[in-house]
Amino acid sequence: MGIESFLSNQQLALKNSLGSSTDVDRPTLMSRYMGGHNRTNQPYITGYHQILVSLPTALFGSAEESGAVSWLRSTCEGFTPHSSNMNFVDINGVGQLGSSFPTSRVINREFTLTFREYRQLPILNIFRTWHCLFDTHMGISSFTASEFVPKNYKGCIVVGILKPTASGSNTLISEDDLEDVYMYEGVFPTICPEDTIAAADQATNDSIQASVTFKFDGAPFDKSNPDLVQYFIKGMSDVGGNYNSVYEILGTSL
Repeated sequence: MGIESFLSNQQLALKNSLGSSTDVDRPTLMSRYMGGHNRTNQPYITGYHQILVSLPTALFGSAEESGAVSWLRSTCEGFTPHSSNMNFVDINGVGQLGSSFPTSRVINREFTLTFREYRQLPILNIFRTWHCLFDTHMGISSFTASEFVPKNYKGCIVVGILKPTASGSNTLISEDDLEDVYMYEGVFPTICPEDTIAAADQATNDSIQASVTFKFDGAPFDKSNPDLVQYFIKGMSDVGGNYNSVYEILGTSL
């Protein structure tokens, strides 16, 4: 992807997001009123997301990776994306009359996922295993010199931000249901949430959510990349990403 396509893809995504001046229902200009039964637009609703995960098999093994991926996908309840900042320089003139000029854009290369823990502590043990890249008793890596390379300890996570709908056949996620999508590559967790998950207080009995911050490499792709949109839709279909399975649980007595 060249510089021109990067900009043109984002401009196209902006155009699709804004819509035309005639076919998009917006809040009334001055009052911001959005009521009425003939509206064809509504506010964006948060809280609907799905993830695709690829874990390093050198740490998890193929069978264990499959089980770990399923636990991560089914228990992920929160997502906080990365942020970016525009760096700049200030140039002062006579009398400190100032102006500013952008010099570069910096991405903080961090995002956070929040998981609900269950008995037998699968989430804690997943991140314990990922952190076994280093042996804490010896202070060195668990890998040999030839094994200590990124493909053996980094993964990939794709996060889809969704509408509360499933418009595909058999309640599969379709492109129409996708608000945005992020692909994070070169991923690894910076913390193992022992202090959150394994903490205990006899005066408090509660369910545990653990927030895990991940580092990633480079810059993430987003919905402006059409290939990523199709990758996510196909990925959700390949892993059986539909909502019909809830009936198998609800209808156990039928």
